[in-house]
Amino acid sequence: MQFVFDLDGTLSFDNTTIDKEIKQALLTAPKYGHQVAFATARSYRDCLGLLGEELKNHLVIGLNGGLVYEDGQCRLEKHLEQQAYTVLLSWCLTYNLPFIVDNCFDYSGQIFEKIPFFSGIDPLNQAQRLDLTNLKSPIKLVIYMGDHEDLLDDTIHHLEKLQSLYLSYHAHERCLYVNPADTHKATTIVEICGHDFIAFGNDQNDIEMLQASLYAVQIGNFPGLKAYRDEQVPYQENQSAAVAAKIVQVFSDFRGR
Repeated sequence: MQFVFDLDGTLSFDNTTIDKEIKQALLTAPKYGHQVAFATARSYRDCLGLLGEELKNHLVIGLNGGLVYEDGQCRLEKHLEQQAYTVLLSWCLTYNLPFIVDNCFDYSGQIFEKIPFFSGIDPLNQAQRLDLTNLKSPIKLVIYMGDHEDLLDDTIHHLEKLQSLYLSYHAHERCLYVNPADTHKATTIVEICGHDFIAFGNDQNDIEMLQASLYAVQIGNFPGLKAYRDEQVPYQENQSAAVAAKIVQVFSDFRGR
């Protein structure tokens, strides 16, 4: 059976590390006849330190479905349509909105210090921070709307008219995530792995993944996942131990399937 795990808030609770107990649980997958994959909003480059040597060569679906790495090699990219990307850039530059745009490994943008997850961008210094004119084949763009929330509705309306983008606003980050149309974690997981997979996730950008899965485990307390989960591991004092135990339990429950 294919198991797919979100990273931040699901396996990592400090956005920097995955507890050793959770990693050891993940590494038992072959014992039960399963494969492990990861699906995240992060770029692959931002997963390397988090996953470590033991896990970084597994299937990694990054940039909310826009990117697939396996065995450390890029296997699939889904690019923003060029005309839509030009409109996106024009809008961000006109209103001086903080944003980051990723291709398969490098990135560009402006006013990076406003991006809530800026500290997690390229922590191993393996990528290039490019000028906008030098970033080719863009995959995902994230706009920070925290200082311009009065523009949010107009921004979404303006971009929806292009009909070639997938938009998702994350209120807790005050960020608008932009991918190519019909591109999110679930669409790429199904394309690569099929519908028979078990999903572990924790927040808004895991909704489609849990909905599409054969069996869904929610980590944490985000109310938006209640309708899509089969099990829940609420946040608790020893969260890593609880998650590790749940992983092994579900591995065992689905042994041989």
